[in-house]
Amino acid sequence: MLAISQSGENYYYLNWVPSEVGPMVTQYGSIKKELKNPDKIDEHYYEVLEEIFSNVKNGNPICTFSLDSRNVLFSTCYAANNSEEMINWHLKQSRDETLNKIIDYYHYSFNPKLGRVLNIGIPKTIRQSFNKNMSLLKSKMNGLSVGIFSAEVGARQWMHAHKHESYLIWKIGKKKNDELLYINNEKLTTYFSFHRSEKKSKMNWQFGDKDIAGNICQDIINVQNNNSKKFTSVQQVYFYTTDGNMKDVKFFHKLEIQNLTLLNPLLVLETAEDEKVHEYNTLALAETGNSFGGIDV
Repeated sequence: MLAISQSGENYYYLNWVPSEVGPMVTQYGSIKKELKNPDKIDEHYYEVLEEIFSNVKNGNPICTFSLDSRNVLFSTCYAANNSEEMINWHLKQSRDETLNKIIDYYHYSFNPKLGRVLNIGIPKTIRQSFNKNMSLLKSKMNGLSVGIFSAEVGARQWMHAHKHESYLIWKIGKKKNDELLYINNEKLTTYFSFHRSEKKSKMNWQFGDKDIAGNICQDIINVQNNNSKKFTSVQQVYFYTTDGNMKDVKFFHKLEIQNLTLLNPLLVLETAEDEKVHEYNTLALAETGNSFGGIDV
């Protein structure tokens, strides 16, 4: 299985095979490729996939892909019991009909108490591009996910995060603009982005439970300022970065917070090559998690 994730112009890949001890990583790495012409997205993704395939040399691999969250649209709507009828009504009322024709919507249920769902809109051109390119490359696309949502699958599969009553996926971003996903009782409760500062935080955007998001922000500020050695708003926190923000990652990691763990598959999975893993430099592989859905580790 070949897992690929995108962050801006960077594409990270991790190839793994089943083994007696669980998934074994045979190769991993990254390439960089700029999308020069949005009208030629088919060609762009073809070149990305072809280069990664040639690096891995895995015949005709089965792939999963995690998109950069900046390439998709997010919205929420009320939908008791995840009612498809209510969701469709919301989309018709709130979206331009032209937009609905070019976007495929997928739905992620929030905690039932909120009575809402998170809508994730993926441009049809992206899915069509993958279908076309997989055919040309004689390969198969086994799953399409988005950024931190793929990392959350990884936290469950690699770190058994679901054994905790609550856990947080924390993606440290550029210029202290972080992205966070909070799960409580195996249900999405809040998804948000905030800007960290020394004394307080500023919410960039937020979906789901606003109060819990605010508590998490304050928790992070307390930890950052050495006022606490443990997150109190959540049982376990898994953090990573894809933007190369190693300074902040190392800062928080070296604080030795009791319930803070690096989200890096290479720290858990067996590898074919007996080599030292760079725990910080390979953190971007966290977003290859959707490749491991339903796999015992």
